[in-house]
Amino acid sequence: MDLLDYVLAQPLFPERRLPSLFADFRRLKDSNPDGYEANVTAWKRVLTQAVREGGPTYWKGAVTRGPDEGVDKTGGIDDVLIIHSGRKLLDSLTSREWGKPLGLSAVFEEEVARRAFVPVDTFLNQKYNIYKDSSWRVVKYGTSVLGWMLRDSFINEYYQSVTSWRKRDGQLPEIDFVILENLVEAAKILLLRVRKARKAGVSVSAEKFAGVFTVDMLKDLYCRDPFGVAETEGVNADKVKGNLPSLTDLDFTILIRHITRDLQQATVEGNIIKFKEASESLAPITEEDKAVAELRHMIMTLSKRITSQQLHAAASRQKAAEYATKSPITDHLRSLARNELKKAKSAELSMQKSMDYKLQMESLLENIENAHSNLEITKIMESSLPVLEQLNKRTGGIEKVSDLADKLREQRAETEEIGRAIGEVSADEVDEDEIEHEFDRLLQDETKPDNTNLESKPTEDDLAALLSKASLDEVPSLERVQKAEREQAFTEAT
Repeated sequence: MDLLDYVLAQPLFPERRLPSLFADFRRLKDSNPDGYEANVTAWKRVLTQAVREGGPTYWKGAVTRGPDEGVDKTGGIDDVLIIHSGRKLLDSLTSREWGKPLGLSAVFEEEVARRAFVPVDTFLNQKYNIYKDSSWRVVKYGTSVLGWMLRDSFINEYYQSVTSWRKRDGQLPEIDFVILENLVEAAKILLLRVRKARKAGVSVSAEKFAGVFTVDMLKDLYCRDPFGVAETEGVNADKVKGNLPSLTDLDFTILIRHITRDLQQATVEGNIIKFKEASESLAPITEEDKAVAELRHMIMTLSKRITSQQLHAAASRQKAAEYATKSPITDHLRSLARNELKKAKSAELSMQKSMDYKLQMESLLENIENAHSNLEITKIMESSLPVLEQLNKRTGGIEKVSDLADKLREQRAETEEIGRAIGEVSADEVDEDEIEHEFDRLLQDETKPDNTNLESKPTEDDLAALLSKASLDEVPSLERVQKAEREQAFTEAT
């Protein structure tokens, strides 16, 4: 799919709107501001997304860059943070049915004014934070571009070229622009990956050094899939390597510039970059940081070399086996098999050396990390000592504590004596004679006979009178009584 097919397949470019989008819609800025803004936004979004998805491959070979003051502009046109304005872009977007996109110059003019597109040289040469420098404020729609462009001689010159676009039938100058939207997203993803790597440290020191890299090491680790497409979709980036964009050298230079100058999340010195910890401010790069970064880079390089040598040895042994199993076996095949075995053996010896070097580097790095941990512990102990001494002084020392303990024991004993004295005073207030009198009365009540029971006991005369009045029929039969007792006993037993 070429760039034109990509653009025409986007929802923002329905067929009914294509005549307006490809026409010279600059005249709509005054007569139909909403239509003008809709066209500008549609073109800006689709071009930004095309670059983000590796779109420059759609117009590959559009620009041949030259050398530029320390910026490597070689290596093709696969940039994903930069859009390349010029004749090749117009040619890539020219349709047989709709012709050239004559309003594209207005799109670049507006996006430059809004700081969505920034010339690469201007971005790299900017000394101050673009978010704090007032000259880098976002210009609102409809505001004159001249106000901020005149602050810089290069921008002033560029402004003259912008205004001349309208006189050249929509032609675009050959200028590269940084797409800030893509840049901000790539920086966000890179910082997130560095934080994850730092949290993966097995110790405090390892976590600290996880934020120190050589620039080349950082690029090797994180330049692929700069917008985290594979991570978002849960896909292994290695399996879709050919379908994911990567940062070019120029992209990476711009990204590091943005992270260090604008976001202030890292410090760069030479080939060493150090990311700050979340709770700390930017710190200078020390000799310790440089040594650790170089060691980590060497370990990563040796790991890649070991993998390559292992694959090479395995491939050579497989070829040797293929030559040796062919029939009929000839002297030439035997010679080829021996040569492949010799290559395999040589690769294995080299691999063993690389593994030994890697082990030494890892041991040295571990020693540095342990020494750093010891240093941190020593610093904590040193800083804690004055605090402990001060607290002990405020306490008064062991003698003061002993005196306080003695005084507390004395006061506790005195408190107990006071309690006993209070108890004695309370006991003296009771009338002993009254207690004895009440006790004697209780004894008399216990020994006094129960007159009530005596009065109710019947005499012999009373019994005789009762018997004379009683009838024999009223006397129960002894047999019936015994029978009733037996039945009751049986019932209770069961």
